[in-house]
Amino acid sequence: MLRSYLLVAWRNLLRNKLFSLINISGLAIGMTSVFLIYLYNTVEHSYDRNIPSVERIFRVPIGYYTKDNEPERVSAENHPALGPALKDAFPEIEEYARINPSTHFVPAVVVTGESNGKSFEFNEGRVYYADASLIPMFGMQMVEGDASTSLADPFSMVLTESTAKKYFSNGSAIGKSVRVNNEEYKVTGVVHDLPPNTHFNFELLLSYPERNFGMTIWNWSNFLTYVKVQPNTDLILLQSKIRSLLDERFISEAKDTYRTWSDLQPVTDIHLNSHLALEMKDNGDARTVYFVGLLGVLILVIAWINYINLSTAKAIERAKEVGLRKVAGAGKWQLVSQFLLDSLLINLGATIIAVVLATAVLPSFESLTGVPITAILGQSNTINQFSFWMMPFIVLVAGVLIVGCYPALVLSSFRPAVVLKGKFIKSGSGVLLRKLLVGFQYVLSIVLIGGTIAITSQIDFMQSQDLGYNKEQLLIVKGPNNVDSTLVSRFNTFKNDQQQIPGIIKMGRSTNVPGGVMSFANGVTLFGHDPSETVTSYNMTIDDQFFDTYGIPLLAGRQLTENDRFSFRNYPQISTLIVPRDRTWHPERNKIMINERLSQRLGFKTPEDAIHQKVRFGAWEAFDGEIIGVVKNYHQRSLRDNYESILYFYSDYDQWPNISIRIQTNDIPGTIEKIHQNFAKAFPGNPFDYYFLDDAFNQQYTSEQQFRRVISVLTGLAMVIACLGLVGLGVYTVSQRIKEVGIRKVLGAPVSSILILFCGDSAKIVAWSTLIAIPLLTWGVQTWLSNFAFHVGLEWSMFVVPPLTLLCVSVVTIVAISFRAAIMNPVKSLRAE
Repeated sequence: MLRSYLLVAWRNLLRNKLFSLINISGLAIGMTSVFLIYLYNTVEHSYDRNIPSVERIFRVPIGYYTKDNEPERVSAENHPALGPALKDAFPEIEEYARINPSTHFVPAVVVTGESNGKSFEFNEGRVYYADASLIPMFGMQMVEGDASTSLADPFSMVLTESTAKKYFSNGSAIGKSVRVNNEEYKVTGVVHDLPPNTHFNFELLLSYPERNFGMTIWNWSNFLTYVKVQPNTDLILLQSKIRSLLDERFISEAKDTYRTWSDLQPVTDIHLNSHLALEMKDNGDARTVYFVGLLGVLILVIAWINYINLSTAKAIERAKEVGLRKVAGAGKWQLVSQFLLDSLLINLGATIIAVVLATAVLPSFESLTGVPITAILGQSNTINQFSFWMMPFIVLVAGVLIVGCYPALVLSSFRPAVVLKGKFIKSGSGVLLRKLLVGFQYVLSIVLIGGTIAITSQIDFMQSQDLGYNKEQLLIVKGPNNVDSTLVSRFNTFKNDQQQIPGIIKMGRSTNVPGGVMSFANGVTLFGHDPSETVTSYNMTIDDQFFDTYGIPLLAGRQLTENDRFSFRNYPQISTLIVPRDRTWHPERNKIMINERLSQRLGFKTPEDAIHQKVRFGAWEAFDGEIIGVVKNYHQRSLRDNYESILYFYSDYDQWPNISIRIQTNDIPGTIEKIHQNFAKAFPGNPFDYYFLDDAFNQQYTSEQQFRRVISVLTGLAMVIACLGLVGLGVYTVSQRIKEVGIRKVLGAPVSSILILFCGDSAKIVAWSTLIAIPLLTWGVQTWLSNFAFHVGLEWSMFVVPPLTLLCVSVVTIVAISFRAAIMNPVKSLRAE
């Protein structure tokens, strides 16, 4: 019996080659999309899952309250004293670990040393200070050294395996000494390279220069703090205890300047569900992952709809077969089995093709999404797990049952007496169902096309919007780090040499540049006002040329000058990390500038009202400064974020992380080479590292660009599958209306009226689909755009172009199919009937 069923199913496939090809092609494309998106989703949800006991490890971010007691800014980094305090106060805390980037203390890290008789020098960007407990807490595998003691002693260093090879080739790194800026460190450990699916992002780990570094500091929040809790800990109770401790310790230390709060954030949530300030690296987005996953399922659903439509549409051709089988004694479930076997063959063929296609296009898909899927699956051993390979089987079974059952039940329900007498007619309910299913495809297509237009419009808007400054032809040179007491005079020499280069227009220095992450933020209060009126603001050190270099307009007051240098006291707790200098307090010179956003938040109605007002601010202790100027808001980060509150001052600390140079477009390589020569002359021993600001700024939109490409490709695939179904239905519909076309032509109907006849039903379905799709599209676009502080509105093209595109595609497809029938000689069409 099974052999007979297989033989009949195979003959049916060969007899209906076009419909079989359409079904298999559509299902294969849909399955390929699902398989690729399944790989993408699997990888995105795998981040940090391989850490031992990861369910007990949490990060403790910090949030700030506004003066109105509303949550304002949430940072991934927290107070350095928090970790030790939590372990001392709560038995639920098994261990803590802190890690913070070296850029909080120095503008850059230059590593120098010798290997095999040759000296090396590297400018490293991913260098972090860390507690000794970090490596064992996260189960990092050591290539050399002891995980528990590698960072126990001051001036110890742990390298990743690739960094160790870069420094010392294939020799052992343990015990070797290198210089990190002005300090000598000893390599005490080498860890395996970090897997791609982790939120960590370091190449070097340095121990803190003091054993008790920062353990008592509560009004400085630049440490990523992790805790490992005891098994079966009540997390809700522990979170409330942490908040109470933070209020008690921090408020007393900060003299009620502003309030904060903290929660326990699962490490496994960081990649997809954390978009905080000062993350170690850019994270993914859970909403994007789920949306792409849903889109993949919908593409497969469109392919399944094609199968249902074509199978039920051709039911009349198999009606006599069903009648004869029933007369011969076949039961209903035997017939259902036959038609499910047909579905199995088609779905099996599509699954095999889809697996091959997914494997072939995976490298292109990785490039499209920016996710190293192959590397992550290989390292995590996911690809060798049985559950991973269950996905194709599940899709196959679901396809057979979901799309095969309805046609099978329809076909098996035919009455043999009616069919064999030739009185079988098409069911009106079946025609209605096919129209509804086609309409569903059209609704999805309209939403997808409109969403793609919205995403493209938003990205174009962000890249073309006025940022509040001119980012073109701005060269950012990383400042020198190997410095000594002659730094000021050498920088003046460098500045004077730069002025002799014809291609240089302006040059300014700063701790931060637009497009970069700002790390230092603290409370700002009007002098003499209640501390409860404190607002949170970023701090930025600039020189007197910064605003002119960037073309940032001044709204009120004047700019800072060298006579306005802001002086700070010496801080013993960080004196080993920065260049120690004697600092003298000069209150008459403590002038500051603020931006328009901070002026408004401090309560000033106009920028002019802020001039000569005094504020109190500070990171480790409070300082007073007089506002002498207010600058216009500009986008420090991308247009996803609102304007930041920023306070500017001209510091007496001369180690500037960034030198911004505006250059002319004539002979850019030659100008850069001259800058390089002057830099090497003024700052020997410091690598010359630079980039263009516009390139760095546009990299912030990488995730949006990738999202647009993914959605565009998936939308195109959905349209292709829908068109395949349209072709199949069109061919069938034309074949069933040959006699009608012949009669109409005999009665004098022109070709155009016959083509309009065939296009009419499709146009009606597009119209109804548009009415249903527009509310869905409006909701979806508004929801997505709400993630951006600055965004486009609902444009007409989002709602007009999709249905017009769909209508044009439908009409062209139907006309191409029906044109031959429309011009056919009616004698032939009627004779064929």
